[in-house]
Amino acid sequence: MKKALAVVVAVLVTLLWGSASFAMGSGDKYQDLQTGVTYQVLKPTNTLNLKPLNFEVRPCRLFPKKDSYLLAGFGGMDQGIALVETAAAFNCTGVDSPQPLGTIKINGITAKLGIYCATKCASTTFVQHGGEITFTVPKSKTLGATYIRLGTQGGFTIKQLTAFATGLKLVGSK
Repeated sequence: MKKALAVVVAVLVTLLWGSASFAMGSGDKYQDLQTGVTYQVLKPTNTLNLKPLNFEVRPCRLFPKKDSYLLAGFGGMDQGIALVETAAAFNCTGVDSPQPLGTIKINGITAKLGIYCATKCASTTFVQHGGEITFTVPKSKTLGATYIRLGTQGGFTIKQLTAFATGLKLVGSK
C-alpha cells in the first residue's frame, strides 16, 4: 500500500514541477489531445473548485509506440486530485493495488473504489488515507475505450471524489 501512496505522491510532485506537452490548436487542451490519440478523452467539468496544477501528455513507456496518456492534477501538494486517462487496450499507468472498497456507478459505468491503506481499512478513513476510483469508458464507433484513474492522497471524501468523476465528460459532448 505504501507503493500506491508513493505513486500518488510522485504523480502530484510531477504535476507541480513537470513540464506540459500536448498538441496545439483549438485552445482547449483536452480537445487538442483528442486529435492525437485513438481513445476517448474526457474533460473535467466539476473540479471541486480546485485549481489546475498541470496537464501533461506523456509517452507510454509500458507499451512503446502506443498512444500517449494524460496526467492532470488539480488542487495542491497537500490536498489534490490526479486524473489519468489512457487507452484501455494498453494501460500505460500500470497496475495499482489499493484496498478494495467495492464498486460505485460513475455515469452508468461500474467503477472500482479503493483506499490507500496497508491493512483493511473502513471507508470512513478515506479522507485520512486517500484512495482512487478507476473505471473504463467503453469504446465508441470511432474511438477506443479509455481507462480512467482518479486518485487522491487524502483530504477528500468518497463523495467528493465521486463528484469529480461524474463530472468527467467526453470531449465534444454537452
